[in-house]
Amino acid sequence: MKLEGKTALITGGGTGLGRAIALQLAREGVNLAINYSRSAEDAEKTAADACAIGVKAVPLKADISIPGEAEKLVAESAGALGGRLDILINNAGTTKFVDFQNLDGLSEGDFLHLFQTNTLSIFFASRAAAKIMNSHEGGHIISTVSTAGLRPAGSSIAYAVSKAAGIHITKCLAVALAPKIRVNAVAPGLLLTRWVAGFNDEHIGKWEQRALLKRTPDVEECAGMYLSIAKNDSVTGQVFTVDCGDTVQ
Repeated sequence: MKLEGKTALITGGGTGLGRAIALQLAREGVNLAINYSRSAEDAEKTAADACAIGVKAVPLKADISIPGEAEKLVAESAGALGGRLDILINNAGTTKFVDFQNLDGLSEGDFLHLFQTNTLSIFFASRAAAKIMNSHEGGHIISTVSTAGLRPAGSSIAYAVSKAAGIHITKCLAVALAPKIRVNAVAPGLLLTRWVAGFNDEHIGKWEQRALLKRTPDVEECAGMYLSIAKNDSVTGQVFTVDCGDTVQ
């Protein structure tokens, strides 16, 4: 897929990995809807930076953990971008830091909130986006999952399980939406964004030593994976791991 002139919605697009994806897409000539739920200033800055590159970019507020809000966001994004949506990046997510051994540290509400944000939002946003994509020539959906969904690790059991479910939703949607819409996911390892505030230096150091490349993934390099997938018309139903070799062993 040639990206210039295409349109994209990025949930959680104002900060961290989402911001990096947004600006890389902007450099390819993609017009953007940048979703946020709380970080209005960050999303507005990312949109302004994208506009400075030469594309159209609009910040849009929505809590994608609410199915109706996710669907409304997709419609608003398409409306702001000329009535079409070529790429959906399901990047928004949340977590709660609770040691796996502390089973009492997770409430029913924690599980529900993480699943609504990390898993259900992928389904409802993708379902809404697919209707728009199918009315044109198709499109591409890419979701941010995690290496925590590939093995029992991460910030909490609830987070790991929600990301594992996100991986399977990706594969199921790839089956459901073929052949016009491609559906893939990226599973980053530990990215040094503001999320790492929940991990101490010892945890980060152990992660780096376990990884084959002895470092954490670079945020810009991880964002570049989304562009590579978006440009490739021959991949669907796949999960691309960017973790410096952490999950190999």
